[in-house]
Amino acid sequence: MQKVTINGMKCQGCADTVTEKLGSVVNNVNVDLDSKTATFDGTASVAQLNAALADTSYSVAE
Repeated sequence: MQKVTINGMKCQGCADTVTEKLGSVVNNVNVDLDSKTATFDGTASVAQLNAALADTSYSVAE
């Protein structure tokens, strides 16, 4: 399980979008809006995760 910080999330809709987008490159995505984090199974790099979020206003913190 990897854990990353997500920038730009403000509501549950944001978290749902991040879950969907990250799910295209990693598995078992769980986004926690309160802590602004996402946990997932997989070995994607920060660059790959940010590429999945490229058409949104969200990003993975380095």
